[in-house]
Amino acid sequence: MVYFFFICDIIITETIMQIKEESKLNRIIGKKAPDFHLKAVSGDGEDFFDVSLDTYKGHWLVLFFYPMDFTFVCPTEITTFSNDLYLFDEADAKLLAVSTDSEYTHQAWIRNGLGRIGYPLGADKTLSMAADYGVLLEDQGVALRGLFIIDPDQTIRYSVIHDNNIGRNTQEVLRVLKALQTGSLCGANWTIGSQPLKEDRPSLPDSFASDKTVRIYTLPGCSYCRQVKEFLADNGISYEEIDLDSDMQGQAFMDSRGYTALPVTVIGSHEISGFRLDKIKELLL
Repeated sequence: MVYFFFICDIIITETIMQIKEESKLNRIIGKKAPDFHLKAVSGDGEDFFDVSLDTYKGHWLVLFFYPMDFTFVCPTEITTFSNDLYLFDEADAKLLAVSTDSEYTHQAWIRNGLGRIGYPLGADKTLSMAADYGVLLEDQGVALRGLFIIDPDQTIRYSVIHDNNIGRNTQEVLRVLKALQTGSLCGANWTIGSQPLKEDRPSLPDSFASDKTVRIYTLPGCSYCRQVKEFLADNGISYEEIDLDSDMQGQAFMDSRGYTALPVTVIGSHEISGFRLDKIKELLL
């Protein structure tokens, strides 16, 4: 009987570990990107150098994996990304393509088939990076077509994995990148240059409807509140501050709206919850 429970305990433990392992990819959005250190070859095939996650700190990074050099779908993706590189440059985004080939194989491919491109190819020779990002096909030793958009703070904001028979759409990657950079809510089929969804609550009483009536709900010690107040003051915009530490009506207002993020800035009939200077500027300037 003891042996039976011992075996059951092992099976349960292994099952839990398997579930945790399989759920890694599901939990990667909003997490810090896994660190990496690779050898890479420049897009012209002339230079070898080291790249790491920190190489791209402070910039948006479009990191994409592909299966192998000297194949069929891969060069169509890599050259298309290179052709659209100027669009990624305009968005302050860097590109890095990675496969499990060596840097020398990358170099040979650039010189004898792929041609010059505008960004480096990384060599994940140990397969560890592909494994860390959840795209490794262990039985083949190659990566799936996984793509990750990593923000300047090294947080993964977007990921997608294709079947290796299907290439990626650079315009869709750009669309998602631009949507993330708005910092706003972007609905289905949002396109670059169009307006994001309005998340403000429009139902303030008419007595607050003046376009330039500004109220800000704050708490002492709130750094975001201070930054919004400094912005208003620097631009000569008068405002009424409601200290939620002592103002009962202000507290009732917050409770009635269900707001928890600070500050809440009320501009005319618009309510902006949280630190949204972009939206405040849009409404006031």
